Amino acid sequence: MKEKDRINAILAEAVNEGLSSICSSAASSVLFFLEKNGSIKSASNIGNIKTFAEGLERIFGFGAIVIEKKILEVLQMRLQLPDPKENRNNFEFAKEMGKAIELYEAKITKPKE
Repeated sequence: MKEKDRINAILAEAVNEGLSSICSSAASSVLFFLEKNGSIKSASNIGNIKTFAEGLERIFGFGAIVIEKKILEVLQMRLQLPDPKENRNNFEFAKEMGKAIELYEAKITKPKE
């Protein structure tokens, strides 16, 4: 499996787990709606994170930030990344997800000593 496919699979798992934090059946319902309105390509291929975040905000309004933070937390855990220590008051989901993926890619491409 290519690294990009692996990251996408981990991202899809993090999204499922984050959405399931609402309730166990929420993930499939929300992902179905997001796929139908074009916010994601499929449940296993999130595609554009910014479009995904906008779709969550259309469904949950201000409550989307709670779900987004949970998804980011799960992603960081799955990618074995440290929890950022910076203040989360100015949280931007797409930007934080991009940072996590960049950090992971840098970690795996770093030459072994």
